[in-house]
Amino acid sequence: MSFKGGLEACCPNGCPPFDTEVWSFIRGDRDPELRETIMARECNLLLCPSCDKPFYAEAPYVYFEPAAELLAFVFPESYAGRKDYWLGKMRDDFSQMRDALGAGMTAAVEPEVFFGVEGLAELLAAEDFRGAETEVMEAVAKELGLGLYQVSPSFARRQKVPRSLPSSNPRAADRDSVIEGLKKLLKANASLSSFKAFLKTLEKPGAAMPPSAQRQS
Repeated sequence: MSFKGGLEACCPNGCPPFDTEVWSFIRGDRDPELRETIMARECNLLLCPSCDKPFYAEAPYVYFEPAAELLAFVFPESYAGRKDYWLGKMRDDFSQMRDALGAGMTAAVEPEVFFGVEGLAELLAAEDFRGAETEVMEAVAKELGLGLYQVSPSFARRQKVPRSLPSSNPRAADRDSVIEGLKKLLKANASLSSFKAFLKTLEKPGAAMPPSAQRQS
């Protein structure tokens, strides 16, 4: 569930303040329309009733996608000068939300922090691009009879590695079986650039497998 909070908004043109509601918590997995609003840079964009000037509300919000292990604190640009203060306050507010809403809020991941509308919008666009490539990979892997190794979503996002990997051993993926699976995948479809790059990384001496999604709390 997503929810709003009340706010007295002040137009940059100096018009009289007005009462409105803005989003304070957004579940992107349950409210795809709100997710699209964020990507369009329109979340908490207000219109002054006196002069019709559009402007962003001076209020932070939390964005949450549990399955993607994605927690983001989004602040107005004007808050950047007191970053530590606002980050601490948002952590406290999120802790209270988690306690109130229960088990669905228990993602133990480090939050992404953004000041302004661009950062989260760009992150979500990158997530969608990588997700589309992953869907192509999984379709090719299925045709080839390969198994899938699901990578921790937060690790994959921060390290810029694929969030799902093909394995020649459908039952127990390890480094060797994933390397073999990647080679078979790329032989069938050489256009999957992120998988080609990760194969080079995994083949380096001492390279380790990324953590699996199942090991994340």
